[in-house]
Amino acid sequence: MSTDNKRGKRTSRHERRTAEERSKNNSVKTCQPDAPTNGERKAQRKLITKFVGRTLEKGPTGLRAEFQGMKRSNDFGKMKAFKEAQEFGRNRYKDVGCLDNCRVKLTTPWPNEYIHANYVSTPNNPKRFICTQAPLEKTCADFWFMCLQERVETIFMLCNFTEKGTKKCHEYFPKSDSLTFEEGGGEFKIVVKFENSKNVKFKGKGIKANVVETQLTVEGPNDMSIKLTHLHWIDWPDRGVPPADLAIIELLNKARQSKGPIAVHCSAGIGRTGSVVMIEYIMEQMLSNQQIDDTDKIMLKIREQRNNSVQTDHQYLFVHQVIMNYFRFRKLFDPTIEALHDDFTKNYLKLVI
Repeated sequence: MSTDNKRGKRTSRHERRTAEERSKNNSVKTCQPDAPTNGERKAQRKLITKFVGRTLEKGPTGLRAEFQGMKRSNDFGKMKAFKEAQEFGRNRYKDVGCLDNCRVKLTTPWPNEYIHANYVSTPNNPKRFICTQAPLEKTCADFWFMCLQERVETIFMLCNFTEKGTKKCHEYFPKSDSLTFEEGGGEFKIVVKFENSKNVKFKGKGIKANVVETQLTVEGPNDMSIKLTHLHWIDWPDRGVPPADLAIIELLNKARQSKGPIAVHCSAGIGRTGSVVMIEYIMEQMLSNQQIDDTDKIMLKIREQRNNSVQTDHQYLFVHQVIMNYFRFRKLFDPTIEALHDDFTKNYLKLVI
């Protein structure tokens, strides 16, 4: 049966969980530790020193070579639903697959099961993120039902609707009033209502990222309803990187309060999206005083859940520079190595600009 066919009465009542029940069962505690004690701060600094040492030893050139050694690949044998959905026009790109092992499945009453989206875990949360492609015109309703089903409280939009003259995302949320999306020949309707909008004012010195925060209310079938925050990063370039300041750290600190998964998308949902996920993975390990894994291993773990996440060497380097800048800003690494970090920064800028 195709992924676009309407669901028949193929499950008994006791087997059919509502979307809200499913979300409740999937909820996990967020990583918001108490202020560290002196002992914890000392242990944290020790773990950070190891990460910083590894990063400085490799340098931007070594990290670039490391990334280039981890080739992108598409094993479409692990993406059967993606292949089936191709003929229905629900995939934005033919060469950006969606892995079966952790894909998001839309449940009753929704008529379509498939959406190009994957759950991606972090050390303390098995469903911290939903990484997804930018909505197409015909998948906007699917996207919003997914947000209702999973009780999404925060959305990161890391692309623009059009970039370099190419359409990258359909206009899926209102900037005033409301938008209505239909599925199943009009049988299912989702209404997205605009509440308010503002430019994000960052606390960090010199942060110039252009991010618009919009509050939305989403209403769907069976009286489902959520209120969520939509964060649109307007000036993050396609396949490129913004300044490696603390903008993304501030946004993640805010989004970390979300009980449900954080939905993240760029256009394909792997490059800019993967960079944000990788930064949060490292931050979560640091905040909970865990050993920070080697970053190549972290990226591969993410790719096992969202295929080919982190598309370019520039994005891979950006992740490291953001984390290093954060540690330095928080005075979490030894001042004696600041000169080495200055050299790292100079070499980073030579490679990415």
